[in-house]
Amino acid sequence: MNHLPGKLMKLRKHYNYSQSYLAEVLDVDTLEYMNYENGSKMISYAQMKKLASLYHVNVEEIFRNDEEVTLYEMEKANTDEINIEYFIARKTIFDTVKDFYLDHKIASTIIMVLLLTIVVLSIVLKNTAKPYTLIRDNINRLSVSESTVVYIDDYSAVNGSGSNTNGELSNLTSSGAIKVQEGEGFTIILNEDGTVSSAGLISKYAKELQDWHNIVDIAAGRAHVLGVDSNGRVHCTGDNSSGACDIEDVKGIKKVYAPSNGSIAMDEDGMLYYSGSFIGSGSLKNYQNIKDVASSDNILAILCQDGTVDVFAKSGNNYLQAESWKEIVDVCCGDSFVAGLDQYGKVHIEIDNDEIISEVEMWSNIIAIDAGSDYLIGFDGVRIYGVGNNSYNQFSKEDLDKQRLEMVSEVEYHIDEEYVSVQFKGVSNASGYLVSIDVGIGISRRLEKEEVVKFETDNMTDGKNYTITIVSIGEGDYTDSDPFKLTFTYEKPEETYSFAQGRNMSEEVFRSYLLGLGVPEDHIHATMGGEDDICAGDSATVSWSNLEGKTFTKSELLNMEIEYTYCRIMENE
Repeated sequence: MNHLPGKLMKLRKHYNYSQSYLAEVLDVDTLEYMNYENGSKMISYAQMKKLASLYHVNVEEIFRNDEEVTLYEMEKANTDEINIEYFIARKTIFDTVKDFYLDHKIASTIIMVLLLTIVVLSIVLKNTAKPYTLIRDNINRLSVSESTVVYIDDYSAVNGSGSNTNGELSNLTSSGAIKVQEGEGFTIILNEDGTVSSAGLISKYAKELQDWHNIVDIAAGRAHVLGVDSNGRVHCTGDNSSGACDIEDVKGIKKVYAPSNGSIAMDEDGMLYYSGSFIGSGSLKNYQNIKDVASSDNILAILCQDGTVDVFAKSGNNYLQAESWKEIVDVCCGDSFVAGLDQYGKVHIEIDNDEIISEVEMWSNIIAIDAGSDYLIGFDGVRIYGVGNNSYNQFSKEDLDKQRLEMVSEVEYHIDEEYVSVQFKGVSNASGYLVSIDVGIGISRRLEKEEVVKFETDNMTDGKNYTITIVSIGEGDYTDSDPFKLTFTYEKPEETYSFAQGRNMSEEVFRSYLLGLGVPEDHIHATMGGEDDICAGDSATVSWSNLEGKTFTKSELLNMEIEYTYCRIMENE
């Protein structure tokens, strides 16, 4: 016979604790704890250790399969709070420490010195802790130079196209690429282990990169490389003829940017520092907490935290259209144009060329952009799109005369406690569908066919609006559809309670559970069973209830009349 359920009940009743309080201590629901006491579910050893601490007994005493268990005299703890350290100790820990000190003064002094050393070291380590962690962001997955394009695929591997004169596209090894940057004739890669790889870089500079560790961000100019480590220190190597590397003395840096012949560093407070020679550098003193910087020989584009873009150009040229863009997440510029990527995957470009504008307007679902002096690249996570000068075959020209797929229809969503489920009606000739929801930096699912897709609700906020986006993916003679967008307000569902196994539960347990949930006592109606409804043991159990096999929200339970039947107890003759 299993005596554990009886011990649990005996201990609880001795100290006058409710089942709902003990459920809270064990971080389970009340019904599950009731199952421990009625023997229908086994309590874990870790949970028994918590109860042993609560009742101030040895865990083996609870675990041992006999009826005996020690019952101490204790003060009743406040059951409105979770507090398992409530028993009245015969000797406090301070008494124990005092006795030890009096008996072992030398050893105590040594221990105090060691503890003080640990405290000091912890303070030092805290002050030198990593100030900034580079997010694995889509915009870090693409970079271009005058003749090459490099990008990180979904497997954290680096790929490239275009000229390979210096070997910048050869041996692009990485141990999990986080960010890629392209200089003139070389590639650098930030790996998730904090190291920096390179290809095509002059050997003496590549050797210096091998000594960089715990790097959290990188940037590449035309002929120099920047890095910032987890202590906020800036590293720089490469050609310093323009003073691009004269920025290594700044401290507390979290992010770096690299115009062609200069460097920009941003500290933890959003302050900017710069060195070298580049267009618009004098305007940086007016900024704090920028999101990104892009530059060419003629233009400096600053992406602000509010998603707008400011542009500084030579010869008094202005780019007023770019400064009217909203919700921009990535920016780049060539010698005579500025481009911005918005949070919906559309690319905006300001250029004096209607043909290029028309081509770019057809791009959709882009996750990153970058530009050489006379061409623009867009990346959708799978394919590279390009417009402008393609002398080095950096990109494959898309046939823009392809037929665009239709958008999906009949989009519906359903919210439960764990997921937002999305279903839709697909379209003909689609090779698949990309379904995404704007939680954080966005969560996407690629489907081969129309089917229900689920997004976890862990990061969703009650009452906040979210947008579901679905794109029909084309191939062959078809190109991607425009995105279908559906915005909804997330309303966190009420917690539900299931009564799949109400039958044969102790009547006392059943009533206690309902009352613990807040069901009014006058809403609970009990009826003794008929003459054939005889209890198997010596305590009444539930033989039927109008809850059995159903699931209810708490508000439904609190507002309904609950009926149940309990068995008859046989009287001893």
